[in-house]
Amino acid sequence: KPFAKKNLLPIFTFSNDIAMVENNVWSLGFSPEEQVDSVINCALDYGYKKFGVIAPNNLYGKIIASRSKELITINKNNHYEKIFLSNENLNNKTDLYSILSRFLQFSKTQETHTKFDTILIGGRKEFVLEIAPLLAYFNVDSRYVKILGMEKFNNKEIKNEPSLEKSWFPIISFRNEDEFKFLWKHVWMDNINYFSYAGFDAGIIAINYLNNLENTLENLNNVRGPVTGLIFKNNGYVEKTIQVMQIENLGKLTNVGKCSKFTN
Repeated sequence: KPFAKKNLLPIFTFSNDIAMVENNVWSLGFSPEEQVDSVINCALDYGYKKFGVIAPNNLYGKIIASRSKELITINKNNHYEKIFLSNENLNNKTDLYSILSRFLQFSKTQETHTKFDTILIGGRKEFVLEIAPLLAYFNVDSRYVKILGMEKFNNKEIKNEPSLEKSWFPIISFRNEDEFKFLWKHVWMDNINYFSYAGFDAGIIAINYLNNLENTLENLNNVRGPVTGLIFKNNGYVEKTIQVMQIENLGKLTNVGKCSKFTN
């Protein structure tokens, strides 16, 4: 990075760590901050006010909780609470049940949950699939309490988990997705993921940059990826079109209205 900066060389990183971003370093990853911004702001736009955050006890979980608190507590009338769960908590079922029961203020005499109207679950697939059914056990019905997730929710097992029906999570949408899928399978005969799109666009943009006679970093300002539609800005940020999706029956997805926008 110091070598590239000294020689005015652009760096395209696929990290989701926004701390790396600066004038010659563009981050193509979908950062936790961007994901939290999209789903929390969507919930706030829809009038949700009582938020609980359940996250792993690690740096990723702390980022999720911190960013959520920043957004939620802008309005002092909103309610925010969090818990962090370690691997030891997850492996000790008695301990896990007790922690969640207290956090949710569960009562056997209460048929519906009332403490939160929104709960964000952050963590890897295994974490989500461990926590989500327990929320249902403690009377948190995802039809009435909005469950929010991160991009990890875009997984077949999670989308088919009954306790997560009607939950929301963010994805990055692309301009020419169908055409690219056809091209990728025709040429490479392989499945694609987000980094297939972003990597392809990064290659095209890099080739065009190298073929430019001026070859200055300013040439990358407002350049748009031909497949993804990602827009490179001269401060190192990359604008992405983010959509918030709702999980329906049998794992089908629908767009959540009002919650699709550019982010940088």
